[in-house]
Amino acid sequence: MKVVFFAGDPTATLTARVLPLANTLRNFGVKCSVITPIVWNNIMKGKLGRIFSVVFPHPLKNYILTIADPPNVVIISKVSSPQIYLFQILLKKKGVKVIFDLDDALFLPVGRFFGLHIRPGSFYLEKVIQKADFVTVNGHYLLGYASLWNSKVTIVHDPIDTELFRPQPRGKRDVVTIGWEGDARVHIENLAMLVRPLERLAKKYDFRFKLVSALGDPRVKQIFRNLEELVDVDYGPDCWLPLKMFAKFLFDFDIMVAPLRKSAWYEGKSALRVGIGMAMGIPVVASPVGEQKYVIKHGVNGFLAKNEEEWYMYLKMLLEDDRLRKEVGARGRETAEKELSLEVNGRKLYKIIRDIVES
Repeated sequence: MKVVFFAGDPTATLTARVLPLANTLRNFGVKCSVITPIVWNNIMKGKLGRIFSVVFPHPLKNYILTIADPPNVVIISKVSSPQIYLFQILLKKKGVKVIFDLDDALFLPVGRFFGLHIRPGSFYLEKVIQKADFVTVNGHYLLGYASLWNSKVTIVHDPIDTELFRPQPRGKRDVVTIGWEGDARVHIENLAMLVRPLERLAKKYDFRFKLVSALGDPRVKQIFRNLEELVDVDYGPDCWLPLKMFAKFLFDFDIMVAPLRKSAWYEGKSALRVGIGMAMGIPVVASPVGEQKYVIKHGVNGFLAKNEEEWYMYLKMLLEDDRLRKEVGARGRETAEKELSLEVNGRKLYKIIRDIVES
C-alpha cells in the first residue's frame, strides 16, 4: 500500500504529528512518503511570504508526480486552498482516496478586509472537508465542526512516543520542580496565568519553576521577574532541541502545568502538552480548555484549574503530597498508553487507510 502525506505546516504539525504518524505507518508495512511545505518565510519576509505560502504551499512537481504515479491514499494535512481542492478533484479522478487531516481551528477568521472577517489561507476548508473520503482531527472541538461537512470523521490524537517520554526514577528531592513545556514565545498570555498562583505559593513553599523553553525571549523573563526574587526560575535552552534531548530536559519535572486562555482558537488545541507529561508519569494541572479537558479526568489522572484560586489549590496539594504526585502521575501514564500513544493512534490511522482502500 502506498500513502503520500502533503504536510501543511513546516513546524509543530510536521514534527509532532505528520512525521511520527508516517513512521508508524511504515512500521505497518505501508510505503509512506511525506511532502513538506515550502518555507516561504525563509525566502521572502512579511505579507509576500504569507501570500506565497497560501498560493504555492508545495513544489508544483510534487503534485504532478503524485497524479502521474498515483498512490492508494493521499493525506492532506491542514492546507485548504483552492489549489488543494483542485488537487483533490484530480486525485479522485485517478481513483485515489483522500484523507484530510485538521489539527487547528482554521475555520476561525484571522483578519478583516473592508470590515469583513477573512481567513485567506483556508477559505476552501469546508469544500476540502466535504470532498475528502475521510477526515481526521486532533480533538472534540474540531470533530464537532468537521462533522457538519462530512460524516466520516474521527479523532486521531497528536501521538505521544511513550517509549521516549516515559517515567523516570524520582528519588526524594529537596526541592520540587514545577515545569512547563512548549514554545514560550507564542504562549505569553497563557504563561501569564501562572504568575499570581506561583508567586503566592513561593511565599510559603520552596520550589523551582522550569520552562522548556523560553527560547531567550525577554518577554517571558519580564513576566516572571518578581517570581525570580522568591524561587529559582530556569528558562531552559535558547534554541530548539532534537526530540530526544528535549525529553531529557523534562526528566526533572515533578509537576507539569498547562495553562490555556479560554478562546475559540485554544479550544481547537490538542492534548499534546498534557499528554507528554502524563506519559512521563508527571502529575498535570491544566486549564479546562481544548482537548486537555477531555483527556484529564479531574482528580483522577490530573487536575483542571479554572481560575487563580484553583491553580493555587491544586498546585499546593501536589507540592505538599509526594504520594499524591505519584498516584496521579501513574494514572496519567495509563491514560497516555491507552489513548494518546503513537502505537494506538498510528494503528488507528492505519485501520482507517486500510478500510477506505478496501471499501
